[in-house]
Amino acid sequence: MVAVSSCLHQLIEAQAARTPQRTALRFEQQRLTYGELERRAGRLAAHLRALGAGPEVLVGLLLERSLEMVVGMLGVLKAGAAYVPMDVSFPEERLAFMHADAGLRLVLTQESLLPRLPAGARGVCLDAFDWDAPQEAAQGDVSVGPQNLAYVIYTSGSTGRPKGVCIEHRSIVSYVQGVAERLQLEQGMSFATVSTIAADLGNTVIFPALASGGCLHVISRERAESPAQLAEYFARERIDVLKIVPSHLAALQGASDPGAVLPARRLILGGEPSRLDWIERLRALSPACRIFNHYGPTETTVGVLTYKVGAHLPSTPSGMLPLGRPLPGTRIHLLDEQGRPVPAGEKGELCIAGPGVARGYLNRPDLTAARFVSDPIGAQPDLRMYRTGDVARLLPDGDLEFCGRVDDQVKVLGYRVEPGEIEAALREHPAVQDAVVLARMDDAGASQLVAYVTRKESVAPTILRDYLKGRLPSYMVPAGLVPLESLPLTPNGKVDRQALNALPLASARPDHAAAPPRTRTETVLAGIWARLLGMEAVGVDDDVFDLGAHSLMAMKALVEIRDTFGVSVSLRNLFEHPTIGRLAEAIDALSCLSTSPTHAAAAGGREEVVL
Repeated sequence: MVAVSSCLHQLIEAQAARTPQRTALRFEQQRLTYGELERRAGRLAAHLRALGAGPEVLVGLLLERSLEMVVGMLGVLKAGAAYVPMDVSFPEERLAFMHADAGLRLVLTQESLLPRLPAGARGVCLDAFDWDAPQEAAQGDVSVGPQNLAYVIYTSGSTGRPKGVCIEHRSIVSYVQGVAERLQLEQGMSFATVSTIAADLGNTVIFPALASGGCLHVISRERAESPAQLAEYFARERIDVLKIVPSHLAALQGASDPGAVLPARRLILGGEPSRLDWIERLRALSPACRIFNHYGPTETTVGVLTYKVGAHLPSTPSGMLPLGRPLPGTRIHLLDEQGRPVPAGEKGELCIAGPGVARGYLNRPDLTAARFVSDPIGAQPDLRMYRTGDVARLLPDGDLEFCGRVDDQVKVLGYRVEPGEIEAALREHPAVQDAVVLARMDDAGASQLVAYVTRKESVAPTILRDYLKGRLPSYMVPAGLVPLESLPLTPNGKVDRQALNALPLASARPDHAAAPPRTRTETVLAGIWARLLGMEAVGVDDDVFDLGAHSLMAMKALVEIRDTFGVSVSLRNLFEHPTIGRLAEAIDALSCLSTSPTHAAAAGGREEVVL
């Protein structure tokens, strides 16, 4: 195992030297060998250094999932700089904030995304980059070391501002080595990454794959959101290792063969709790696949606890899979409000010390000092510890179990969300007096955000949702907004969140008269969405996303649409046709196309067509 004194890109350089002809990356029909990956990353690194990149310099990544995405990450690291991933679906205001807050000198992007760059940003388009041009002269030695930054990832901020978590090379290298050992990864396995690089969930597969001679399959956003397309890919390309959020996997399993989207050898679940009864069904679908639960906040470098599902499922008070035990070198403390260890079996705040603890928050010394503190328990008090805000307890067998939060932070669709950031955005609307955002469980057991607002003047909930869409990522836009005359208060004057939770979820949906369906297709579609949304009726002119639909719910709808109409609709198409009436028109047009002799001959007799 390479020493922790190495930098992240050096792990991959060493692997490329050992297996230059082995396939390193796959994206659809494109592929790169380790030798080609190393050459392209080196060529890009020289160009970036000529433009001023180097140690402690931050370079943005605004890229669709592609070969260029991984080449860009590695090229920035080889230049000695640190990358800042930016999701292409983020609204322009959030991209502009990240660009300014990180002080980005350069942003690696693609030509189609140039209009999305913040004003004043300097873009380098990787899809137009000349990979065969003579390499530019080196601009001095790259004196980057393990103590330098590797990347900065932005997470939701309780004060209304996203915060950048600064991860050093030594932390991510320690993680790559530790998680590869814990997951029992083998040389040459095939890995699939299905998540955004704007969060660190995918780092469990991206870097261990490339450091172990594996083949990393970069799955497009459209394919990762389509049960049929992902199952087709997994059937064609053997995938050994997959890291995924439980709710995402559950949505992908809505097809007739729920085992078709499972990897062959390692399934790593993370981002949110997993129910034991669901894990039992997963294990029955693929007995040869080892299942792991993986936990850890971004501030401690991807993950610090793992739990391997054995021959017998555990019994936990919550009915959820345990968090497990720490990776090598990681120290876990469960502390009370005074910072003292709690007795075994008692609940305490989960605090983490060890090599994965981040440098801190970018440009936020106050917040860094509050969350990254001296380790009061360890033998070396000068070492730091991160206070997660998560509550856990030690089970009799030595594993840890998640028990909730000490604050209002929630997980939605696997993303960490600070309700305070959404509340602050709502209060900036001129018609809003105050706002409180809660995570509520819908009838299907999924978590969804609901905002309760008091207003200075009348404003429709749909107007407020559109306002938030321009400022926040889609997963942070509440599924429902409830106007109230006043917020309920407890006797001591604080917002009574229990009283808000007691309000029926139906009150979070806009009042409307559902226009009845006019055709058979509209009738079937209205029935599908009414069932998924838990409503009595959905009108043909209703925008299902304004009624509370989200991307994972939409994936379930796509499965039913495909099974009913024989038409494969992508999630992007669904966002483009968000009403029952518009979607029905598109499906009817495609259904007519699928029955035409010309189309049937061209499709080889298949009935299915794609929107």
